Amino acid sequence: MCFLGTTAAAGAQSWAAPAPRATDPRASNDPSGSPVGDDPELPPGHPAVGSPTPRARANPSRAPTDIFEPPEDTEHEDPGLAPGTIAVELRDGDGKPVAGEGVTLGILINSIAKGDTRKHLLSITDDRGTATFSGLDMASNIAYRVSSGHQGGLFSAMPFQLAQGKAMRVVLHVYPVTHDIQSTLILCEAVVAAELRDDRIQIEEALTLYNLGRMAWQPEDVSMSLPQGFTAFASQPSMSDQGADAAGSTAKLHGTFPPGHHPIQFRWQLPWSGDKDVDLEVGLPPHVAIARVLMPASSGVHLTISGFPPAEVRRDAQGQSFLISERQVRPDEPKLRSLDIGIHDLPTPGPARVIATLLAALGVATGIALLSRARSRGDPSRSATSIREALLVELGSLEDARAAGEIGPRTYERARREIIDSIALTLAHS
Repeated sequence: MCFLGTTAAAGAQSWAAPAPRATDPRASNDPSGSPVGDDPELPPGHPAVGSPTPRARANPSRAPTDIFEPPEDTEHEDPGLAPGTIAVELRDGDGKPVAGEGVTLGILINSIAKGDTRKHLLSITDDRGTATFSGLDMASNIAYRVSSGHQGGLFSAMPFQLAQGKAMRVVLHVYPVTHDIQSTLILCEAVVAAELRDDRIQIEEALTLYNLGRMAWQPEDVSMSLPQGFTAFASQPSMSDQGADAAGSTAKLHGTFPPGHHPIQFRWQLPWSGDKDVDLEVGLPPHVAIARVLMPASSGVHLTISGFPPAEVRRDAQGQSFLISERQVRPDEPKLRSLDIGIHDLPTPGPARVIATLLAALGVATGIALLSRARSRGDPSRSATSIREALLVELGSLEDARAAGEIGPRTYERARREIIDSIALTLAHS
């Protein structure tokens, strides 16, 4: 992600409290006000992206006992097992063994010569809810991961390696699966970040789904609308089956969401033709408790979101300024299904960019027309030289405009390519 900073604490507190998780106690200065958590890998200068733990706070409309704190899945060495063994204990949300359930051991073998090789081993849990895999390789280029398809869901432990002479014991919890979100305690935090990039606006979305109940949720036909004409949809890779994919004019949510919190990130682009004002509607997942919209602050640009308070300027730890507006949705308020975002008073393209665009569109056509006219007059060589000299002057003007920052890289490359093609055409007729 490019500059997202997220927090769910304030919004989730007004509904219910997710299960506690470990976070770095140091405070973050990112524009979202999030504590530092398990951030994904980000470019230098990017504000921290955290998934903070809201403090428990009872919701008057629900009893505190409604909030389920899921037990932790664990992977640890077990000296009591034979080396090269992985013992899996499958448990339900109350810690009771789950017997007669399939367990899959995924094996990833990394080889520089042969590339990655994947294998899968299958076992069934016994009456104690245990499945054992033995005689496994203990090489440093092999990673293992335990999963179960309980009730059609996908429940996975974290990947690990088997050290030489060691064995591992994995405790994995599985839960009943439902497609009906109304039978769950699902809350969502949504963060939408916009950034102007030459001839397009890039939108990045960070969703955090909090499952506060005892059942796993598997969305079925849950889609979030995207503006007409969007392009370049890309979802951040995940080790789970959770994510969002482009489906027609929407982003469709998929995966298994057991009790706990689950981040999903994706991005897409909207072509920008240089208009001063851009309005777009971005669909949201169900049960949004807090939504935030942000973009880099620049002189004169205004950010508005329908039904949200006015955007304010905040700074991150690197001193970068952001326009941010957020809204917390109370349980008694209408559900927030989409965001109507307005980006106003954008800088319109300068004259150099307009000239470059015209050159890109007309350069070759003009060259062909002039050369054809010169040939009909019987002196194509002289006319080709004159046209080439004019094009070289235009190429110099284009380089000056790029160096001054008056045109973006894509406009520059397109115009430069067209001018060079026109110059090549004149050389062919010299």
